[in-house]
Amino acid sequence: MTIKIEKVSMTHPDLLNLIQELNDFFNEEWGTEVAQGYQNHHNLAEMVCAVVAYDDQVAVGCGCWKLLDEQTPEIKRMYVQQTSRGNGAASEIIQALEADILEKGYQQAVLETGKDMSGAIRFYERHGYHIIPNYGEFIGDELCICMKKTIKTAK
Repeated sequence: MTIKIEKVSMTHPDLLNLIQELNDFFNEEWGTEVAQGYQNHHNLAEMVCAVVAYDDQVAVGCGCWKLLDEQTPEIKRMYVQQTSRGNGAASEIIQALEADILEKGYQQAVLETGKDMSGAIRFYERHGYHIIPNYGEFIGDELCICMKKTIKTAK
């Protein structure tokens, strides 16, 4: 099993299908009303980069990033299908996003995730992210936590 990462357009069918699966997950997890309240943070038109992970030519995961402000990239839309979790796809996705962020001249990334998504939090911590005070529209939001990482070039 070899994971292959491809940069894709924001209108790529594989990306759109995976994003729909992610939205469906959030709708089930928190209810449509709560999930819809976060949709303004996920506008694909604002994303700088999107990647899709393929396992034997089947799309199994995705991730994007956008600029939160002039110097802060924000990781968005990280998702790996349940049946492909644990196969390294998420690590490949985040590494590809961080490489693109570095290539574009930034040295940090932030992200927001659900406070009760302990598996996601542990994953991000394993990849060097640490919990920070909630930023922007997430300040005072009890459902989320925010995380940050300083990204360094490979030596």
